[in-house]
Amino acid sequence: MSWPEFYFNNANLVFYTRMKIYIKYLTCLSFLLLSMTNVTRHPSFKQYRVGLFKGHKAKPILKSNRLGEMFKTVITHTYYSKDDMRQWHGTTGLNFGGHYCFAYWGCGSPCQMAVIVDLKTGIIYDAPAGSFGYEFRANSRLVVVNPDIPCTGCSGFTTEYWVLDELSQKFVQMH
Repeated sequence: MSWPEFYFNNANLVFYTRMKIYIKYLTCLSFLLLSMTNVTRHPSFKQYRVGLFKGHKAKPILKSNRLGEMFKTVITHTYYSKDDMRQWHGTTGLNFGGHYCFAYWGCGSPCQMAVIVDLKTGIIYDAPAGSFGYEFRANSRLVVVNPDIPCTGCSGFTTEYWVLDELSQKFVQMH
């Protein structure tokens, strides 16, 4: 029996055909897994979900933060859900992280400053500065800064993802 006849008998032919199928399957699987790892996933509000505070609001302690004294009108109007702030922000009062009020305002073009007020204690904490708005939820510790950048090619402006660290009361940027 010569080499080609021995190599391609029935048992070897079945083995060879199956190996070709396995190699194609593994190649497709490796491309699929490789493409999934290259996808940049942004943090989601569901990842940082928290329960909502049901108690009585504490009075804001404006002296607890330098911005509290400087921007007391916008902070208190957002905290107490005044009509002008509801129209501008859409959401006021308990609107962030389970027991915080997220208040922000313009400070130039394009510039926005923000703070959070703890509804349990009234203490005011710094929040990330932005340029083109914020996106946040009452039941999540995630804040998206600059969620809708209005121009393509605006150099220096990117969408940023920040999460409130409950222990330090500081925001941590997610990458």
